[in-house]
Amino acid sequence: ELIRALFSASLQLPFALIPVLTFTSLPSVMNDFANGLFWRVAGGVLILLICCINMYFVVAYVLSLGHLALYIMAAILSALYLAFVAYLTWLCLVALGLSFLACGTSVSVTRTLLREEAPADPAK
Repeated sequence: ELIRALFSASLQLPFALIPVLTFTSLPSVMNDFANGLFWRVAGGVLILLICCINMYFVVAYVLSLGHLALYIMAAILSALYLAFVAYLTWLCLVALGLSFLACGTSVSVTRTLLREEAPADPAK
């Protein structure tokens, strides 16, 4: 049970770390307390290292199962997991200002949160 709990927690770690690094790096959200370039790069390298370690443990765990059907299922789930982590990373990089990665219109987090709309006309 302990291995299963650690296994599931380690797979959830990127889904917490990537958005935290993104939001703490946005000057529009954090103002003067936003991460500088050094901490963005250091945080990104640390997140990459953690993801690599997690994938090593996933491979080691799956190899210990010893059944072909489990290998195939783990490969499919791993591909989906990596695709979602890559998508989350891409969205966070676009939010951090790498607009050349955006494939169309993008939505600003702070503009969406701070935009005020006129009240609806009750006569209609």
